[in-house]
Amino acid sequence: SSGINAEYGIALYTTHFTGLHPITIDTYDLLIHALIRQEQYTEALEELRGTKEAKTLKYGEWSKQLATHHKILGSVYLLTDRTKEALPEFRRCLKILGVVQSVPTETTLAIKKTVQSLEANKETRPMFKLY
Repeated sequence: SSGINAEYGIALYTTHFTGLHPITIDTYDLLIHALIRQEQYTEALEELRGTKEAKTLKYGEWSKQLATHHKILGSVYLLTDRTKEALPEFRRCLKILGVVQSVPTETTLAIKKTVQSLEANKETRPMFKLY
């Protein structure tokens, strides 16, 4: 399973690096995606919250990777009926994408539709592919 492999990879990296290191981010992403696929949202949220600083260090504040991080975090909040927490994550994602994309993608437009739906207080699910 990719979750077990990701956990093994993280354990291996953390024996060589102190704490969360930018080199382990890709492995953490594999673990987060495995947790989401298994609907282990609480655990996925913990990992997502814990990796933001390292992602910012590795990719920069204005990067597609950090925008994706906010999109996934917002999606998990939405999947757990935490709309008020999801909305700022989607807005941050869109703000970053507005800087790093020259032309909006289909996913960006779907995120905008999701935000509009949430702002209109309509119950919704993500209108885009989660990962």
